[in-house]
Amino acid sequence: MAITARAVNRTPVLRAHATKIRQGNRDVYHFALRMAQFDDALPVEVDEKVIKDNRRFIANHAKAIQDYLSETNSWVLGPVTLSIDPQYVEFEPYPGQGKNQLPEIGELRIVEGASSSLRIIDGQHRRRAIRDFRRGPDVADSALVEAFERSQMPVALYTETDTRAIHQMFADMAQQRSMTPVARARFDQRDPFNRAADEVRLQSVWLEPFVEMDSSTVSRGSDKLIAFNQLAVNLKTLLHGYGGRVSRIRQQEANRDFNALVDLGLYWVDEFLPAAREEYAILPDLEADPDFIPTQRRKTFAYSGTMLRIIAGCFCEWHKRRFPGIDLKEVDFSPLEEYLRGMDFQTGQRGTLLHRSGVIDNEGYTLRGGRREIGFAINSIVEAAGSERAEAEPTR
Repeated sequence: MAITARAVNRTPVLRAHATKIRQGNRDVYHFALRMAQFDDALPVEVDEKVIKDNRRFIANHAKAIQDYLSETNSWVLGPVTLSIDPQYVEFEPYPGQGKNQLPEIGELRIVEGASSSLRIIDGQHRRRAIRDFRRGPDVADSALVEAFERSQMPVALYTETDTRAIHQMFADMAQQRSMTPVARARFDQRDPFNRAADEVRLQSVWLEPFVEMDSSTVSRGSDKLIAFNQLAVNLKTLLHGYGGRVSRIRQQEANRDFNALVDLGLYWVDEFLPAAREEYAILPDLEADPDFIPTQRRKTFAYSGTMLRIIAGCFCEWHKRRFPGIDLKEVDFSPLEEYLRGMDFQTGQRGTLLHRSGVIDNEGYTLRGGRREIGFAINSIVEAAGSERAEAEPTR
């Protein structure tokens, strides 16, 4: 329904079809705004009140949403959540709506003076992104913006005036929306590393039954080797190194070279890992035994997610340092594989390279996942492997 402004009991600044429900002793109104009306319907003063009633405004976050709108035809934006003093709200149920019937459907009117109490509980970055997207000089008057402005934005309007209550509402909503890393990795198919992880899992000759799909980490008692989100992170490590930031440009490059990314992951899983450690070489022929990996975890660090991340980092650093710019198929990984095969991965050991690097605790039974320790271990392994045997010249 188009938002209009005509005189009723008090002058409305906004009127729309709405659904009225009740939550936590508050009235809540759900309605929709066309994107073309979005800035006009929300008072300019909201941005100033955000400072005290909402989390800190982060310009880069708003810009990321703006870029998302520019690059995605099938975009999705969740409802903007607002609060308002109930004295500025009028609601008239349509005929036939009983007082005890929930939800009620009727006409919502927000009257003059509402800007003094209207607050954004959740959505300040979306609001700024919508405004900047519509005004952006690079897309102004384009078919993309015209289609965007015909789209609608859902709004949830709560009748609440107490600032502390508004803060608590924001905290409650944020907690309820939390998504585990494994769920995000499985469902966010715009991320090429997530898609590639699924392809690697399904195409590998042995990995699929050992990937945890429901939890973000692998427990000591699990018969799985690696969580799905960890596999996606390891693909980033294989391509860009441990701690390497995957920028938007790098994501675009991974999308363009998606098949190469999948091939990289498959080579690491099916070729490199079995060649580097016997613990991985035996998995393809492992008969169904849910107790095997949990039992082995008490004996070896090879079945640790941290160790797999270290090995992925070593793989990338070996490629970058020893064979920069050389195609993966032409890289001689045999010195690194040989060195990894000879390393002591047994639990309880002290004085080994891993223990000296700080990755293994003083008792020798726990791997530390700190950035400094992992980075030091990766560097130590790559340097040691390179010093033990000179690699052959690659074939160009």
